[in-house]
Amino acid sequence: MDKAASGFNAMTANVQYVTHTDVINDDSTETGTVAMKKVPPGEVQGLVEFVTADKRTVTFEKRKIQVYYPKIKTLQIWNLDQHGEQLDKFLMIGFGTSGTELAKDYDMTVLGSETVKGQDSPAIRLQLIPKSAEAREYVKKLELWIPSEGDPYPFREKISQPSNDYRLVTYSDLKINPPLKADALRLKTPPGVKTEYPGK
Repeated sequence: MDKAASGFNAMTANVQYVTHTDVINDDSTETGTVAMKKVPPGEVQGLVEFVTADKRTVTFEKRKIQVYYPKIKTLQIWNLDQHGEQLDKFLMIGFGTSGTELAKDYDMTVLGSETVKGQDSPAIRLQLIPKSAEAREYVKKLELWIPSEGDPYPFREKISQPSNDYRLVTYSDLKINPPLKADALRLKTPPGVKTEYPGK
């Protein structure tokens, strides 16, 4: 993982998000595409394009998240400065983070080997418990499914919250360090978009 992390600069993939709401035992599924790259010093920039019913584009850069809803021509901007370091670490889990860095921030346990449908080789399932009390306010635990053969990048991640809600993220057609245009991760919106700043 250390070698893979040092050589990681960017990724693109198709992605499926399953969001579980524990109190009503409900799962919702969304699909889309994701692109992400390292931005010095130690930050991450990315873009997620949701293509299912609730179409929207989400970008994150310099600890700011922007969400554009094309159906209602509305852009929401969230400033996460106070949580910026935690956000960067969560976003880079499994891609730009070395095993040494993970061991510093998380208690790690190998849960075993699993055969996952659609994967050529068994996966190693890794559990991460944040050591920081601040981080545990947002994430109770993280689980990564990493191929036992080939590049050690996760094809599945599960992010569990203290409420027992969780998000299961599955990547397919994963490409590491693909060529990206300079503006590939920039949010592009048409004229006349309404801008909102929730939380202000």
